[in-house]
Amino acid sequence: MSSIVKYNRGKHTYLYESVSYRDEQGKPQNTRKLVGHIDMDSGQPVYKPEYIERMAKQGVIVDSYEPPPAFSVEQIRQSDIRAYGAFYLYQALAERSGLTATLATAFPKQWQQILMLAYYLVSTGDPVLYLEDWLTKTEHLPVGTMSSQRVSELLSSMQDKDRSLFYQTWAAYRSEQEYLALDITSISSYSNLIDDVAWGYNRDGEDLPQVNLCLLLGEKSRLPVYQTVYHGSLKNWQT
Repeated sequence: MSSIVKYNRGKHTYLYESVSYRDEQGKPQNTRKLVGHIDMDSGQPVYKPEYIERMAKQGVIVDSYEPPPAFSVEQIRQSDIRAYGAFYLYQALAERSGLTATLATAFPKQWQQILMLAYYLVSTGDPVLYLEDWLTKTEHLPVGTMSSQRVSELLSSMQDKDRSLFYQTWAAYRSEQEYLALDITSISSYSNLIDDVAWGYNRDGEDLPQVNLCLLLGEKSRLPVYQTVYHGSLKNWQT
């Protein structure tokens, strides 16, 4: 003799086929087998196909509820596949470091485009020309289209005062999280076209003009906080 019994586990309800019988010694015994569950939305029983098929062979029709599909066929046809991993990783890093909030403060209208451009460059290293194609295959912020022309417009729209506000806000935030370290290095160059290249004391002993780079970074995180370029040598620049 068999019957269907319900078993609750948290907010879920499972259906078991309970079979009662007597063993060789005549003692009553019982076995249970999972055959379905209760649909949480409708409250109707949903049985496993193998149980329905087994009962049908015995001439018993099992009334099993069929939940509607989560997506229609048309929705599935219109859907696309996107890469999510890199986007969510960069999003988490940007938010945890305070970069997202800082960009939103300095560039309230452009911060999302700036972040997606940065994510693209870090992910691929490819020319900006292919950014628009990358966005169609990758999860992203609601930035609309980002063609080469739009990226050029984005970069040209970033004012010096906005950049200054970003660096001020970024430095203030990072200095609350850790000490900031200063690093200075020089790069020798053969170029006659770079304005910041100038003659001066060369620490590497090279008979070449050089450009000096100054970088402010987080002592523990190694995150860049501010950078600047000045011509000549540090000795001549100070005097």
